[in-house]
Amino acid sequence: MDSPLMLHAAFIVSTALTAALMVALALWQRRFRAQKARLTSAGLSIAPSTPIAYPIIGSLQYFAGHWDFLRTATRGGATVSFHLANQRCIAVPVEKRHEFFSDSRPSFALAYAVMLGATPSMNKDFLSSMGFDITLGGRSNKFLSALVRNQRINANMPILYQYADECISGLGATTDPFDTIYKTIFRLTVNTIAASSIAASPAICDALAKIFHELDQSGTPATILFPWFPGWERMQRFYLMKQFYDIMSAAIDERKKEGRNDEDPMQYLIDAGLSSLEITQFTLAALFAGIANTGIVAAYILCDLATHPEYLSQVREELSTFVAQFNPDESLPLVARVQSITYEDWIRVGSLPITDKCLKETLRLRIATPLHRLNDSGKDIDIAGTLVPKGTILSFHSSFMHHNEEIYTEPLRWDPERFSEERAEDKAQPMSFAAWGLGKHQCLGQKFAKFEIFLLTALLVSSYDVQAVDKTGAPITEMPPVELNNTVISPPNPEVHLKLTPRTC
Repeated sequence: MDSPLMLHAAFIVSTALTAALMVALALWQRRFRAQKARLTSAGLSIAPSTPIAYPIIGSLQYFAGHWDFLRTATRGGATVSFHLANQRCIAVPVEKRHEFFSDSRPSFALAYAVMLGATPSMNKDFLSSMGFDITLGGRSNKFLSALVRNQRINANMPILYQYADECISGLGATTDPFDTIYKTIFRLTVNTIAASSIAASPAICDALAKIFHELDQSGTPATILFPWFPGWERMQRFYLMKQFYDIMSAAIDERKKEGRNDEDPMQYLIDAGLSSLEITQFTLAALFAGIANTGIVAAYILCDLATHPEYLSQVREELSTFVAQFNPDESLPLVARVQSITYEDWIRVGSLPITDKCLKETLRLRIATPLHRLNDSGKDIDIAGTLVPKGTILSFHSSFMHHNEEIYTEPLRWDPERFSEERAEDKAQPMSFAAWGLGKHQCLGQKFAKFEIFLLTALLVSSYDVQAVDKTGAPITEMPPVELNNTVISPPNPEVHLKLTPRTC
């Protein structure tokens, strides 16, 4: 039985702790009010916290449905803050999309490292402690811009045409484009921003693609909420990174040992003085930027065309006319004729207007994902009159624009005519189409991505009659509805395959 002395001591301790907590709370409230007053006098405000949250761990509802959560949180044009354990976030409403896309200070790449698991790391401090920096000290964009210059890509066009033809001509009677077309996009991209020797080996390239895909899927709510915890997901991620590094470093070591100079991206990075680890870091970041959406979109546009035969025939005719401009000799195989087309010809504005508006519509409809920016400036910043503390992530959803009935009529329907000159729904309001990024955060590789998609579409629809089927081979006439709550753009559910019949004319 507890003695009166012990009970008295416990009472004193509990009273002291309660008093300390009350004092701490009072001081915090006083500090908060003082900060709010200073901000108000300076014309700034603090984003209020969303009530959609649990104590300590924060807004787990975000993981259950990104679109539902962000739409509810920003209803009525509200800018609100929420947290995921220690990570503070601010949800940005559609009314402030201009500020979200136009301010160059918040980082795109590092935000995705935290929020999507899109890169094999969780935050900059953690990366630095492990000797891993996806930005290469801010040089990544410089290297990527150099590698996707027109001159470099034009020099590689023959091999890009060869790889594309090997894919299309090797397809079976039925194919899953989210596998075969995705892998081809991966191979073309590896050849352009990584290493020609890896792209030249289908086995090595497929192994790299498998590792990359598993890395892309390895981010989980647990790794975001508790980035410091060495759980199974974290161990798996570092194991995948090690496998990726081993493939890259083996290619680098072989080249150095043989004294080769292949005049490819890897050689460019070696000559720039990058180590094997840095080249691996750059390659991972560039692949995530160039593959994550492009490979899936390249498959989606084929499925969208297959379920809309009237556009499939228009695209086929347009591509036939386009190729004939550069090589009218129809006795030659198509792949031989397209060899006459330069990179600039493919990406020139207005060169393929029907195919382009079909691609835009696929991008608009299928890209339904959260977008993020991280205030990595080391200081608090002001965006649109709202204080964004350092380390805070700004979150926005592409569906705020792409699936907004006030911008697009029947937004969940695939309708390329919304991008026609007569309707031009994407231009009725500023910043209504963000498929390639907007403002200060546009995709550096968007022209190359468009070229890849145009090329594979041209080869496939010109070589085959195409029909959409389910995984059992039964014909389908409509694509499954777009899933607005996915973290990243994903293949349709249920699966959609393509039935291919070789064309004779």
